[in-house]
Amino acid sequence: MTHPHDDRMEVYSPGGMFDGRLIQQLNPLTVPSKRRNPLLADFFHRLKLMERRGSGMKKIIGEYKRFENLENYHAPEFSSNATEFHVTLWNLNYGVDVVKDNPYVIKEANDVVKDVVKETDDVVKGKANVTKEFAKVQRQIYKLISQTPQISAAQMSENMGISLRQVQRYLKQLSDQNLIVREGGRKNGVWKILDDEYEGFFKRI
Repeated sequence: MTHPHDDRMEVYSPGGMFDGRLIQQLNPLTVPSKRRNPLLADFFHRLKLMERRGSGMKKIIGEYKRFENLENYHAPEFSSNATEFHVTLWNLNYGVDVVKDNPYVIKEANDVVKDVVKETDDVVKGKANVTKEFAKVQRQIYKLISQTPQISAAQMSENMGISLRQVQRYLKQLSDQNLIVREGGRKNGVWKILDDEYEGFFKRI
């Protein structure tokens, strides 16, 4: 979500840092890239829909650094808490009357801000789309398990209209997050939902 102002552009994304730390207390150039859902991230990377490792903050800082000698220079700002992540992109020509003296600098600064805003917004939208898609699959799997606890991955694949390999990836991801568990053998076993938020889950659909 973006909030444009005359002097800056603020970009908001739900969800804080993966490890709970605050980005404003860290060096954004050295923060390690950690994926919240490695399997899902790898899947979307193979589809060319996202990077294998995040590089957005380094790209933003690198683009702004080209203009650090401007009188009105402000470095991009990053802040986070447990539930939110914010990026502030400053308008480098706000309040500076140098258009007549050096219009090229102003055009370059404007182009950089536009490019960075677009890239940041694309990352936020991509994250939202990935989360939305996974939530949809999660609902389908929960519903199938509720109806038939002994259901197999092959039967889920047939019901959901996706490949067996995709179903197995989603099941492993849900299992790794301790949201579901398979009890018993492959033939006689049953699925059990461990998700604490499962109660009333389908009422929210």
